Amino acid sequence: MKDQKHGRRPRLGRGRKGMVSCTTAIATALLALASSTASATGYPIGTPTPVDPGFSCLNFDTAGLLREMTITPVDGARGYNDGTLDLTVVYYQSTAGWILDWYQENTGPTIRHAIVQDGDATSHAYTYNPPVTSDRQLHGDEAPSRVGKPMQYKPLVRATFCYATEAPPNYGGCSPGEWRGNEFWPVGINFDDSLITYFGNGAWEDSLINALDYPDDDPGLQGAKAALLKQAVAALLNAGTDWVNYPLSVDQVTQFTRFALESNDIEAVRPLTSTLSAYNSLGCVS
Repeated sequence: MKDQKHGRRPRLGRGRKGMVSCTTAIATALLALASSTASATGYPIGTPTPVDPGFSCLNFDTAGLLREMTITPVDGARGYNDGTLDLTVVYYQSTAGWILDWYQENTGPTIRHAIVQDGDATSHAYTYNPPVTSDRQLHGDEAPSRVGKPMQYKPLVRATFCYATEAPPNYGGCSPGEWRGNEFWPVGINFDDSLITYFGNGAWEDSLINALDYPDDDPGLQGAKAALLKQAVAALLNAGTDWVNYPLSVDQVTQFTRFALESNDIEAVRPLTSTLSAYNSLGCVS
């Protein structure tokens, strides 16, 4: 059936070598969904943040727990599988320009970031905290299409998905909520200790226990810092206890968090938040 909204029929095809295309039935359904609701509210879920073309969400991943899958978007719906992550990507030209939707087809891996790059080497990172299994309407920068015509999103040349796999047997991590209800904190770390003591002047004068209740999705730089501090406190406690084999040390947690907070750069804050959130979801076992 022809795409009435965009006036064109998206094409189905096979993914690039080494990646498997989705079935015709699934692809057709996703294309119909994308084209019929391209202007639906609530998307994209992640907030696009301009980043350098070489940006990687592995920048803070010293423990090597996050993996990336990079694809070249092709017009239509295609399936991609790197042996761990299984995705269907729908890439199409809408009335607003070139749009990318993605849908995770398997369980286990958790997607923390999607990074798209347009033909002028401009990249946007979409961060998911908590992780999601799909997002729509990802796009690059806008540019004039023709004289007198509205701005259009540029074609994309690359899309990268950053994800965490299931926890290796020897790693663990308790979430902020689990630490909030646990009275047995590591020796020397107290409920009422100041955030500034551990995370420097980029934090604010509040207690560790209060930070565990900070919201995850308040807007702007201050909201991003609050979400980071929430995960950083849990990471500090995980790293400081002897019954959780956490991927990072106390020094790494505090140094990374200080750097991100003092940078006052949301592009540094969000990736670290996502990485710590992944580590803090590895499983709380005693």
